[in-house]
Amino acid sequence: MASDLSVVVAVYNEDPRNLLSMLDRLRGVIGPLGMSYEVVFVNDGSGERTSKALREIAQQVEYVKVVVLSRNFGQQAAISAGMAHCDGQAVVNIDSDLQDPPELIADMVRLWKEGYEVVYAQRSSRRDRFSKRLSAFLFYRVLAMVSSVKIPWDTGDYRLMDRKVIEALDSLPEKTRFLRGMVPWLGFKQVGIPIERDARSVGESTYTLRKLLCLATDGLLSFSAAPLYLIPVLGLALLALGAIGVLLCLLSRQVNGAPVDTGLVLSFMVALTGLQMLSTGIMAVYQSKITDEVRARPTYLVSERLGAPFSTQSTEKLADRREVYSRSS
Repeated sequence: MASDLSVVVAVYNEDPRNLLSMLDRLRGVIGPLGMSYEVVFVNDGSGERTSKALREIAQQVEYVKVVVLSRNFGQQAAISAGMAHCDGQAVVNIDSDLQDPPELIADMVRLWKEGYEVVYAQRSSRRDRFSKRLSAFLFYRVLAMVSSVKIPWDTGDYRLMDRKVIEALDSLPEKTRFLRGMVPWLGFKQVGIPIERDARSVGESTYTLRKLLCLATDGLLSFSAAPLYLIPVLGLALLALGAIGVLLCLLSRQVNGAPVDTGLVLSFMVALTGLQMLSTGIMAVYQSKITDEVRARPTYLVSERLGAPFSTQSTEKLADRREVYSRSS
């Protein structure tokens, strides 16, 4: 039997105390709403400590599903796996570190019942280190300037989505999943809720600088062709500078009889070479992403499904949904 609400939690080497606290806080928030619900944890290649905790939770809590991926595929792939294995009429995705407060789900459900099909949390403030706050601030604003889709500022992956939105999202064929851009691209009736993002109280963040840069690159390349359009602009600018430089050299030789400055010529040659390498590099990055899509490898691979809710009947339904998703991925 389908649940009223599904909560999807992607997990990578999370402290088990946060997982238990997540369940307690979800119970306190969703219980008074009078809704049936399930919690879908996705183990994205975690180590033994986190994996053992998830197995114990799946054995002890009857409304918990645990989807174990064959290796670490990344947060966006793990969230996609969780959404493919949930059956709620409304689906909430939330990070496992509890920096985004689960208590906001009550407001999300209220707005969903009022007719909104996507309700996203928009961070009005965040208690992170300065470098992370600055990089996030710049990223969202740069992306907003160049993106072909209106992506709300300062939004993560904490959001509620109606079942029709989940099915529409699953139908998108991209292998590279940048959900913060894909969900706004879908349209539907969307609204934001301001939140204050708390500092992590337990454990250490597993989101490295490399992962943040990869996520930013995926977002930029998936929703903007601005870097490609920048190439001819730089070419025209360099051509103009080169023409001005040649005219100045000729004028100097005509007026003063001075020879052409070899250093100036070398400078223009270096600038031209740099522009050529930059242009080739930008096109190579786009080509790399195109190659990933053409290969059409699955976005993720599941090694195990744990928990009482994975009955034969529900598993057959989910298998049908995953088969459609795998073909489109």
